[in-house]
Amino acid sequence: SSERTYTEAVVSTQSTGEEGPAHAALSPDGRVVAIATGCGMTLFNADTAEQLDSLTGIHSDAITTLEFSDTGRYLYTCGKDKTIRVWLNRAGMMRDIELWSESLRAATNASHKDRLKQQIAETTARLAELAAMT
Repeated sequence: SSERTYTEAVVSTQSTGEEGPAHAALSPDGRVVAIATGCGMTLFNADTAEQLDSLTGIHSDAITTLEFSDTGRYLYTCGKDKTIRVWLNRAGMMRDIELWSESLRAATNASHKDRLKQQIAETTARLAELAAMT
């Protein structure tokens, strides 16, 4: 038969936990997947399917559109509540820290190591500030 099934190609299956349509967006760098269902969204590591962030009740009615900015720094949501919201991509910041940490372990140049340490420290501090606001 020429028909093929690709069940063996499924790497991960995630439940949206909600009924109704789900909207998905992949960050421009391909490292973060955002899934919006109902009035909230969840962000995942695109490589491992690990949940990185979850925002609930971010619209008063269902999210209808979900999109990353061209740089991946922001995420835009639009809802049936007739609002558009702009979100800082915290999950992307977490992925940046992961990649910089990997680069730091492999770095041999002292100034490169210092710059990576500075980026990690600044981004970690920014994430802590954001966490304190919620």
